[in-house]
Amino acid sequence: MKKIFLALPFVLLGYYAAWGTSEHENLLPQAAELYPRRYELPVLERIISIYEETLEEKENDAEILSRLAQFWCERAMLVPEEEKKACLERARDYALAALRADPGFSELERKEGLVAAIKASGDVASLLWYATAQGQLLGMINPFSAFKLLKPVRAAYERVVELEETFWGCSALHALGAIEANIAADFWARLFLEGSFERAEEYFERAISLCPDYLINYQEYAANYAVLRNDKALFRSLIQKVLEGPIGDWPFWNRVAKMDAEVLIREHPELWEGE
Repeated sequence: MKKIFLALPFVLLGYYAAWGTSEHENLLPQAAELYPRRYELPVLERIISIYEETLEEKENDAEILSRLAQFWCERAMLVPEEEKKACLERARDYALAALRADPGFSELERKEGLVAAIKASGDVASLLWYATAQGQLLGMINPFSAFKLLKPVRAAYERVVELEETFWGCSALHALGAIEANIAADFWARLFLEGSFERAEEYFERAISLCPDYLINYQEYAANYAVLRNDKALFRSLIQKVLEGPIGDWPFWNRVAKMDAEVLIREHPELWEGE
């Protein structure tokens, strides 16, 4: 995922567990063989078509809706910049539809608001994809407005951590680290929201400790902590981990991590180059 928040990458964040674990079970049979190759845009688009055709028959199927949220987030990583916003809006809307397929969620949202419903939801995947998509969309608007709209995104990530902190490669942990660090680095944000580099570091370190094979964790740590702290040694160490790490069980997101690491090197040569 291109995880963007206040013009800085984060996610998706951000976001993922190893192939073969529960997060990747229960795929539609006709999509299962294609799934590991969805880093190829035509393959991903075929998977989306399969799921959207199925949705026509199962209109309020939360699992289908949640998968579509995932796939549209992923499509946003592969398309030109001008197409990303529309993909993320589709992803957010599918994730919200999946959450609202639960009558209890819809009733609580009607009575007490979206944040209250999020805090009570048990749909880990849909919460994650909602936060991922909406978080990236906030990165496309005025930073002050984005901070004011952050509460449901933060609540969703916190609920994922509460339910299953290792879900999807500890993505909610590194996303919370990114939120903490970006708030701590922004004077105006600190006037309205709590954020600290100390808590950010704790989130990032826990993510790489619990989910070391998910390379996005290192890339996000570099982008949303080492860069903000101007920490050259940490930046180099984290980026090296990404560049040298295997694709392994993460055929989509570890490739994204490597591409994003190359972008960070080009954007911050002063942190990458030798003494």
